[in-house]
Amino acid sequence: MQDRSVSDEVLEGGALVIWSGDLKSGTGSLHFQSGAGGELPLLWPGSEAHVAGATSPEELTAAGHAACFTMTLAHTLARSGHTPREISVTARATFGVVDRVRMIRRSRLEVSVDADDLGEPELSHAVELAGRYCPVSNTLRAGGVQLDVGSRLRSVVAHPS
Repeated sequence: MQDRSVSDEVLEGGALVIWSGDLKSGTGSLHFQSGAGGELPLLWPGSEAHVAGATSPEELTAAGHAACFTMTLAHTLARSGHTPREISVTARATFGVVDRVRMIRRSRLEVSVDADDLGEPELSHAVELAGRYCPVSNTLRAGGVQLDVGSRLRSVVAHPS
């Protein structure tokens, strides 16, 4: 019998990064395995090189967290009978140093939801569940990253009397 706690891999994503030079003056490029987004310039934050439109590890972490959380929340809302019209998530990942170890310290999500017949209590519950089931949230949390999630309704549909 396979130990499910060791591996239950079902999906995979990938990327290729090519880097030239040292950390401060070097530049790189990122290519997603699926071809999505084409080539993205990659820079270390605070480096001497400036490339318009370049991304960073923090921004990629924020993007991954926002994408995963948004899809998990959409699923959570739909399962509880609140069909999402639109979910908007803004993410910010913050880099820092803990005990001389460089790491992503915090991921902050701001969630805005427009969904059928959804009130604040249902939204809060759905956001809590999405935070529990989002694989990226779980990975970040396991790594000691502080997760902050704020949420708001964009429109409120009155419950029938």
